[in-house]
Order: sequence, then C-alpha cells, then structure tokens
Amino acid sequence: MVGVGSDDAFLSLVRWAPIFFAVVGVLVVIWHSRQRLPDELRPDVLAALSETEALSPASIRRRPPLDYQDVDLRTPETVLEHLCSTGPAVRWFEVVDRPGNSANGAAVRQVVYRRIKSVAETAAG
Repeated sequence: MVGVGSDDAFLSLVRWAPIFFAVVGVLVVIWHSRQRLPDELRPDVLAALSETEALSPASIRRRPPLDYQDVDLRTPETVLEHLCSTGPAVRWFEVVDRPGNSANGAAVRQVVYRRIKSVAETAAG
C-alpha cells in the first residue's frame, strides 16, 4: 500500500497535461503569427540599407524602419542574402579590429552590405 499515494500524485499531475499542452500550443501559435516572414521584411530591409555606407547586418537591424520592430537578426540576414542574389544589394567582407582583439593582433572578417542604385534611379538622378 506504500505505492498507492505516489500513484495518486502522479495521476493528478498527468490529468492536467492535456490542458498544459493545449495552452502551450496556443501560445506558440500566437508567437509564430507575430513573426514576420522574409518577404514581408524586404521593403524595410531595402529602406534600412545605405547607398553610400557599407553596413553590417547588426547595424542594418538598428536602422529605421527595422529599429523598433521585433525581428530576429537571422531574418534580415536571409533577406540581405536574397537581395544580393537578385541584384538590389551587394555584399563583401571587411577586416575590422574588434575591441579586445587588438592586443593579440587578431583581425576579424565581417560581412557588410550596401544598396546599389538601379538603372532607373541613375538615369533620373
């Protein structure tokens, strides 16, 4: 009869498991519906890109209109790579000295992006 009390405690927890999983599922669906897709972010990423400065993905993420949006850093990076393959942006690597790395002489390669003007923009301007 010793095991009967522990079985009751286990069964009392197990009966609430379906409700717990339903609540967690609803919260995941709500969170997922608030996330923006890369195609939805494309105009904002293009607006945040500079035509004169080479910017890292983190600095692009901090520029308007992306600065106040709750967007994961990987999503704008995906959009930037797509923009590079389709033509409105270019990507290259720059060697930068990070704080703390200058003592041992290690430089870090950082990916940077820049918006390029289209043919219509160059003819009009």
